Amino acid sequence: MLRLFLLFLGLLVGVFLYFRVESQPPAPELPIFLRQDTIALAHHTSIKLSVLSKKTPSMAQQEQLRHDYADLWAHLNHLYATNDVEAGKEYYTEEWFRQLCKHYEGEIESRVSRTDSLHHLQIMNWSRDGLVCAAVDSNAILTYSYPDRSTRRVRTSLALVLLFQGDHWRIDAMRVLDEKEI
Repeated sequence: MLRLFLLFLGLLVGVFLYFRVESQPPAPELPIFLRQDTIALAHHTSIKLSVLSKKTPSMAQQEQLRHDYADLWAHLNHLYATNDVEAGKEYYTEEWFRQLCKHYEGEIESRVSRTDSLHHLQIMNWSRDGLVCAAVDSNAILTYSYPDRSTRRVRTSLALVLLFQGDHWRIDAMRVLDEKEI
Protein backbone atom coordinates (compact mmCIF):
# COMPACT_ATOMS: atom_id res chain seq x y z
CA MET A 1 0.00 0.00 0.00
CA LEU A 2 2.86 2.39 0.85
CA ARG A 3 4.51 1.54 -2.46
CA LEU A 4 1.29 2.41 -4.33
CA PHE A 5 0.99 5.69 -2.41
CA LEU A 6 4.62 6.67 -3.23
CA LEU A 7 4.08 5.76 -6.90
CA PHE A 8 0.92 7.89 -6.98
CA LEU A 9 2.74 10.78 -5.24
CA GLY A 10 5.67 10.54 -7.70
CA LEU A 11 3.25 10.52 -10.63
CA LEU A 12 1.43 13.53 -9.20
CA VAL A 13 4.70 15.47 -8.75
CA GLY A 14 5.76 14.50 -12.30
CA VAL A 15 2.47 15.74 -13.79
CA PHE A 16 2.73 18.94 -11.73
CA LEU A 17 6.29 19.60 -12.97
CA TYR A 18 5.31 18.82 -16.56
CA PHE A 19 2.45 21.35 -16.52
CA ARG A 20 4.61 23.88 -14.69
CA VAL A 21 7.27 23.73 -17.41
CA GLU A 22 4.68 23.80 -20.22
CA SER A 23 2.92 26.84 -18.76
CA GLN A 24 6.08 28.96 -18.75
CA PRO A 25 5.86 31.86 -21.20
CA PRO A 26 8.31 31.71 -24.10
CA ALA A 27 11.68 33.28 -23.55
CA PRO A 28 11.50 37.02 -24.12
CA GLU A 29 13.08 38.57 -27.20
CA LEU A 30 16.77 39.25 -26.79
CA PRO A 31 17.68 42.85 -25.99
CA ILE A 32 18.89 44.84 -28.98
CA PHE A 33 22.52 44.89 -27.85
CA LEU A 34 22.63 41.05 -27.87
CA ARG A 35 20.97 40.55 -31.27
CA GLN A 36 22.84 40.10 -34.54
CA ASP A 37 21.89 42.80 -37.04
CA THR A 38 21.91 40.77 -40.24
CA ILE A 39 20.91 43.76 -42.40
CA ALA A 40 23.87 45.81 -41.17
CA LEU A 41 26.28 42.86 -41.36
CA ALA A 42 25.46 42.36 -45.06
CA HIS A 43 26.05 46.04 -45.89
CA HIS A 44 29.38 47.43 -47.12
CA THR A 45 30.12 51.05 -47.91
CA SER A 46 33.00 53.51 -47.78
CA ILE A 47 32.68 56.52 -45.47
CA LYS A 48 35.15 59.40 -45.41
CA LEU A 49 34.72 61.52 -42.30
CA SER A 50 35.89 65.10 -41.84
CA VAL A 51 35.32 67.46 -38.93
CA LEU A 52 34.46 71.12 -39.58
CA SER A 53 33.00 71.72 -36.12
CA LYS A 54 34.65 73.88 -33.45
CA LYS A 55 34.24 70.96 -31.03
CA THR A 56 36.15 67.93 -32.32
CA PRO A 57 34.95 64.45 -31.39
CA SER A 58 37.51 61.94 -30.16
CA MET A 59 38.77 59.25 -32.52
CA ALA A 60 36.61 56.67 -30.72
CA GLN A 61 33.53 58.88 -31.18
CA GLN A 62 34.37 59.35 -34.86
CA GLU A 63 34.74 55.60 -35.36
CA GLN A 64 31.43 54.96 -33.56
CA LEU A 65 29.73 57.55 -35.80
CA ARG A 66 31.26 56.03 -38.95
CA HIS A 67 30.13 52.53 -37.96
CA ASP A 68 26.62 53.59 -36.95
CA TYR A 69 26.22 55.74 -40.08
CA ALA A 70 27.01 52.71 -42.26
CA ASP A 71 24.47 50.62 -40.30
CA LEU A 72 21.92 53.41 -40.62
CA TRP A 73 22.31 53.38 -44.41
CA ALA A 74 21.89 49.62 -44.45
CA HIS A 75 18.52 50.06 -42.77
CA LEU A 76 17.53 53.03 -44.95
CA ASN A 77 18.22 50.93 -48.05
CA HIS A 78 16.22 48.05 -46.55
CA LEU A 79 13.37 50.45 -45.76
CA TYR A 80 13.47 51.75 -49.34
CA ALA A 81 13.21 48.24 -50.79
CA THR A 82 10.69 46.68 -48.39
CA ASN A 83 8.84 49.42 -46.49
CA ASP A 84 9.75 47.45 -43.33
CA VAL A 85 9.88 50.18 -40.67
CA GLU A 86 10.28 47.72 -37.80
CA ALA A 87 13.65 46.30 -38.90
CA GLY A 88 15.53 49.56 -38.40
CA LYS A 89 13.53 51.20 -35.65
CA GLU A 90 16.53 51.33 -33.31
CA TYR A 91 18.30 53.57 -35.84
CA TYR A 92 15.54 56.20 -35.89
CA THR A 93 14.56 58.62 -33.14
CA GLU A 94 11.06 58.26 -31.76
CA GLU A 95 9.79 61.27 -33.71
CA TRP A 96 11.32 60.06 -37.00
CA PHE A 97 9.90 56.57 -36.43
CA ARG A 98 6.46 58.03 -35.70
CA GLN A 99 6.64 60.03 -38.95
CA LEU A 100 7.60 56.89 -40.91
CA CYS A 101 4.71 54.96 -39.39
CA LYS A 102 2.16 57.66 -40.13
CA HIS A 103 1.50 56.28 -43.62
CA TYR A 104 2.74 52.72 -43.03
CA GLU A 105 0.58 50.15 -44.79
CA GLY A 106 2.68 47.06 -44.20
CA GLU A 107 5.66 45.56 -45.92
CA ILE A 108 5.81 45.49 -49.69
CA GLU A 109 7.94 43.53 -52.07
CA SER A 110 9.53 46.19 -54.20
CA ARG A 111 11.56 45.14 -57.14
CA VAL A 112 13.59 48.34 -56.99
CA SER A 113 16.60 48.25 -54.70
CA ARG A 114 19.07 50.89 -53.64
CA THR A 115 22.69 50.52 -52.58
CA ASP A 116 25.11 53.13 -51.34
CA SER A 117 28.79 52.84 -52.12
CA LEU A 118 30.44 56.07 -50.98
CA HIS A 119 29.83 58.82 -48.42
CA HIS A 120 31.72 61.94 -47.41
CA LEU A 121 30.30 62.84 -44.03
CA GLN A 122 31.27 66.32 -42.85
CA ILE A 123 30.57 67.04 -39.19
CA MET A 124 29.36 70.63 -39.15
CA ASN A 125 28.43 70.84 -35.48
CA TRP A 126 29.26 68.48 -32.62
CA SER A 127 27.61 69.14 -29.25
CA ARG A 128 29.71 69.52 -26.13
CA ASP A 129 28.12 66.46 -24.55
CA GLY A 130 28.72 64.38 -27.71
CA LEU A 131 25.07 63.46 -28.09
CA VAL A 132 24.08 65.61 -31.10
CA CYS A 133 25.74 65.80 -34.50
CA ALA A 134 24.72 68.02 -37.40
CA ALA A 135 26.38 66.85 -40.59
CA VAL A 136 26.38 67.08 -44.35
CA ASP A 137 26.89 64.01 -46.49
CA SER A 138 28.27 65.84 -49.50
CA ASN A 139 29.06 62.92 -51.75
CA ALA A 140 26.65 60.03 -51.28
CA ILE A 141 26.73 57.73 -54.30
CA LEU A 142 23.48 55.77 -54.58
CA THR A 143 22.74 53.07 -57.16
CA TYR A 144 19.16 52.13 -57.97
CA SER A 145 18.56 48.73 -59.57
CA TYR A 146 15.33 48.14 -61.49
CA PRO A 147 13.52 44.90 -62.43
CA ASP A 148 14.57 45.20 -66.07
CA ARG A 149 18.19 45.00 -64.88
CA SER A 150 18.83 48.66 -65.62
CA THR A 151 20.57 50.83 -63.04
CA ARG A 152 20.75 54.50 -62.24
CA ARG A 153 23.58 56.12 -60.27
CA VAL A 154 23.01 59.32 -58.37
CA ARG A 155 25.34 61.62 -56.45
CA THR A 156 23.43 63.33 -53.69
CA SER A 157 24.12 65.77 -50.87
CA LEU A 158 22.19 65.41 -47.64
CA ALA A 159 21.90 67.45 -44.46
CA LEU A 160 21.43 65.31 -41.35
CA VAL A 161 20.87 65.59 -37.65
CA LEU A 162 21.94 62.54 -35.66
CA LEU A 163 21.33 61.91 -31.97
CA PHE A 164 23.23 59.48 -29.78
CA GLN A 165 20.58 57.50 -27.89
CA GLY A 166 21.03 54.21 -26.13
CA ASP A 167 24.18 52.67 -27.52
CA HIS A 168 24.34 54.11 -31.04
CA TRP A 169 23.55 57.06 -33.30
CA ARG A 170 20.01 57.53 -34.56
CA ILE A 171 18.70 59.69 -37.38
CA ASP A 172 16.49 62.57 -36.31
CA ALA A 173 16.27 64.61 -39.52
CA MET A 174 17.38 64.34 -43.14
CA ARG A 175 17.04 66.69 -46.08
CA VAL A 176 18.20 66.24 -49.64
CA LEU A 177 20.22 69.30 -50.67
CA ASP A 178 21.21 68.31 -54.17
CA GLU A 179 20.94 65.30 -56.47
CA LYS A 180 22.64 64.69 -59.81
CA GLU A 181 22.69 61.69 -62.06
CA ILE A 182 26.18 60.38 -62.80
